[in-house]
Amino acid sequence: MSRSLEKFFPHLLLAGYVVLFIVCAIHPVDKEVWFAENLTVLLIVIPLVATYPKFRFSNTAYALMSVWIYMHTIGGHYTFSKVPFDIVNEFFGWERNNYDRVAHFSVGFYAFAIAELLERKRLVANRVMLFLFPIFAISTVAALYEIIEWIAAISLDPKAGADYVGAQGDIWDAQKDMCCDISGALFATILYFLLRKPKLKP
Repeated sequence: MSRSLEKFFPHLLLAGYVVLFIVCAIHPVDKEVWFAENLTVLLIVIPLVATYPKFRFSNTAYALMSVWIYMHTIGGHYTFSKVPFDIVNEFFGWERNNYDRVAHFSVGFYAFAIAELLERKRLVANRVMLFLFPIFAISTVAALYEIIEWIAAISLDPKAGADYVGAQGDIWDAQKDMCCDISGALFATILYFLLRKPKLKP
């Protein structure tokens, strides 16, 4: 990657998101769901943009974080259960549309950025805490999100609520979503340790 591309990589990711947001804002399947899903995305994007001058994550961290942002934006347009995902579903033999589960796995990618922040700001004293804290943080966020999702679902009309939650008839949907979040966090944290090799004491 050239130095100029490396320098402006976060800007390119942001530009890609803006374009995707505009495209996905055109005739969404359900306007209520679209608004609710994109509000969630903006609660992540705006702080990242606002803090960029003061704290710049690595390009790897921004790339990993953008996966969920892009997937969630697309999910907001179609509603997650209706996203065209047939090729992947058929490849793995899934009867259920698991686009939302893949998106939940990508939530865990934020553990990479959390670990990076902790190490660079020297907020933890050893590698054990550096490994565990991002996973616990994502676990907490995942549980809170499921609660917020449930509250939002009962506040919307029945159809919009069902589309927002995207359970697709699975009574264990919330638990499986959280499992995907935590699995993604475990993957991202291991990736961080493999790439960065933290110098903290054990």
